[in-house]
Amino acid sequence: MQPIDPMEPASPVSVPAPSLRRVDDGPRAPVPVRVRTDALKAGLRTHTCLQCGLNPVSEPVARSFQYVPPWVYIGLLLNVLVLMILYFAGRVVVKGSLSLCPDCDKADRRGRTLRGISLLGLLLFPLVGALLGAPFDGGAVAFGAAAGLVAAIAGMVAAARSTRSDVITARLIDKKAAVTTLVASPELERVLAAEAPEALAR
Repeated sequence: MQPIDPMEPASPVSVPAPSLRRVDDGPRAPVPVRVRTDALKAGLRTHTCLQCGLNPVSEPVARSFQYVPPWVYIGLLLNVLVLMILYFAGRVVVKGSLSLCPDCDKADRRGRTLRGISLLGLLLFPLVGALLGAPFDGGAVAFGAAAGLVAAIAGMVAAARSTRSDVITARLIDKKAAVTTLVASPELERVLAAEAPEALAR
């Protein structure tokens, strides 16, 4: 066995993304954190990962945050086209950057991709359902489209729940108060309070 040199620095240990840690280590339920929108746009720069609160960070990663008002989803009661019009008319987008370690960055990107794919289901599933119902008589087309829509919504909910510990999202973007409420690991507020307290909105 090779002797250990006490003077040799320890190798950095990569910490799994929040959703991959054991239950006793996390993940903890995401919490809302109010940050100044101008600070978010300039970049929340810290030396420690804002998501896991453990790994060091090299370069901040670019992220877009969007808030969609609840009234937009009234479009679901009408049709997908109306929903898309309301969605793009009502959403508020803020582009910024976050200090994330490679593991949490990868988990966040994977979660965002999964959520994006689930959104496509709002267009595809009702169409597929209607096509499957076309050869039959009666209200099979409408039933197939409705069943497809329900399946798409279920897929969106499942995607959101399965990635909630990985993805940092915006619960509210208040333009008037210049405050963005992020939903993230409790570590985000702790790390910001220790390393960049000016970014927190009071």
